[in-house]
Amino acid sequence: MRRLALLCTLAVGGLAAAPPAQSAVTVGISDQLAKTFVNPLYAPLKMKTARYIAPWDVMDDAAQLKRFDDWMIGARLTKARILVSFEHSRTAGRETVMPSIAEYTAALKKVKAVYGSQIKDISPWNEVNVCQKNGRTEGQPVEICKNPKLASDITKAGARVFKGKSIVVLDFLDGNSPRAAIKYVKAFKKAYKPKSNAIWGLHNYSDTNRYDDKTQRTKEILKEIGTKAQVWLTETGGQVTFKKRSVAAGAPFAAKALGCMFHIANKYKQIKRIYVYSFNGTPENVGLLFDSGLVDAAGTTKRPGYAVVQKRKARKCNK
Repeated sequence: MRRLALLCTLAVGGLAAAPPAQSAVTVGISDQLAKTFVNPLYAPLKMKTARYIAPWDVMDDAAQLKRFDDWMIGARLTKARILVSFEHSRTAGRETVMPSIAEYTAALKKVKAVYGSQIKDISPWNEVNVCQKNGRTEGQPVEICKNPKLASDITKAGARVFKGKSIVVLDFLDGNSPRAAIKYVKAFKKAYKPKSNAIWGLHNYSDTNRYDDKTQRTKEILKEIGTKAQVWLTETGGQVTFKKRSVAAGAPFAAKALGCMFHIANKYKQIKRIYVYSFNGTPENVGLLFDSGLVDAAGTTKRPGYAVVQKRKARKCNK
């Protein structure tokens, strides 16, 4: 019954949507909530692909598996091309535990057995160069965030399991300064030896949200990756609560950042896809510092950035 209701809602939303202006790159969403796909405000964005961040052991945690399965139902019904990025466990007490290659391989085989025909693209480990710290479980275990060789081994394992799928060889964050990211990329390349046309996943939040500081992080990182590489901005967008702004103050700022995002994507031929993070806003009373939603937490009100994404409206990266 739940699947039928979801299908009907999506069908109605799809009929009501007007096509937005075309973009030079494929535009998709990175969002964790199944309700995104049934929200009537989602269909008009005409997203072609969708990304989910799953714990590597998602099949062994009933609560995480339900979230993942619900999300997959919604994404499939919108006919989105599905990218799954894996990361640290979200099972209580296991968040900081890095799996062995054998454990990781076995876990991904379980995912493939159920969802392999539906998943087209794989990112073996999400935002690999961001470490868990200060007691927080967001970020990645220190074993991998400090070890590009292990990241290489994880990518090889993921590619073996999902042979024939498109593989994002490295999924990483730019950072306020790109130097640390570039150092990680160099070491990863030495270990993994990617093909010149390999797919790389970049989260360039610093460039889109610090658009007036003159630092060209994306340019420097793309130079290191190589001119023949494919680059997917697997997470990017406008952070409403950047620098602890309130939602009211930050929403117009985030809209400018989204315009900068399109400008950057149109500027560099290596960039083939954009995954906007995220559709849903975050409730202001939960104490989270990261909110990049195109709509409010209730899912009923468009923020200024919504129109920027719907129209694929680029703007130069300045004030």
